[in-house]
Amino acid sequence: MGECIRCGNCCQDVRLAESPELLEKAYFYWKKSKQIDPNFSEIYLIYPMLEFLFEEPDVDLPYHYRCKHFVFKDGLATCSIHPIRPRMCRDFPYYEGVKLEEEENVSPYEGCGYNI
Repeated sequence: MGECIRCGNCCQDVRLAESPELLEKAYFYWKKSKQIDPNFSEIYLIYPMLEFLFEEPDVDLPYHYRCKHFVFKDGLATCSIHPIRPRMCRDFPYYEGVKLEEEENVSPYEGCGYNI
């Protein structure tokens, strides 16, 4: 397996199964809760970080977003909140419960360093 080459594809095209409406509803539900449920998915907490791009209904992860914290600094793709980035970003390209065959790419992004 390769390593991150800071192409920024994973930040500029965050692919999720959840619609913007569902993310928003879950985020505001979580925000009003008095007690945090440990089973509540972190995915809903990132709602304010995302800008909806488009929907691709015929694929497994149909909703495409862009992270608002993605920036270019000195010509390199950079996360402006890197030290406190969400778990889904820290763990990329691995996802809980997803098993890949040995010859499969670990990242869905063309040219990603993890696929090298």
